[in-house]
Amino acid sequence: MKTGFLILLFGLFSTLLVAQTKSEIKNDALQKPIADYVLKNCSGYTVDKAFKVDSKGAITYELCVSKDKVREKITFDKEGKFLRKEPCVGDCCKEAFKK
Repeated sequence: MKTGFLILLFGLFSTLLVAQTKSEIKNDALQKPIADYVLKNCSGYTVDKAFKVDSKGAITYELCVSKDKVREKITFDKEGKFLRKEPCVGDCCKEAFKK
């Protein structure tokens, strides 16, 4: 009984792990609304990395931006509409911290 439960639990956990893909994209491949947002709202910031995130078919874009020692992650929906801006503490900014 325990073995069956563990197999079911492992299968569910594995599905959750692969349910999201995050691919780095080039800055010049960003949609126009995203590029426009950055130009208007992130003066002086550098876009360190950009990602396309597919979470079970829900597409979002994440930008890791920096200015001096400030690191932020900006998230957009699949149409390029701004969703949120938050401090970046994840892997995406590790390279930026080395600058």
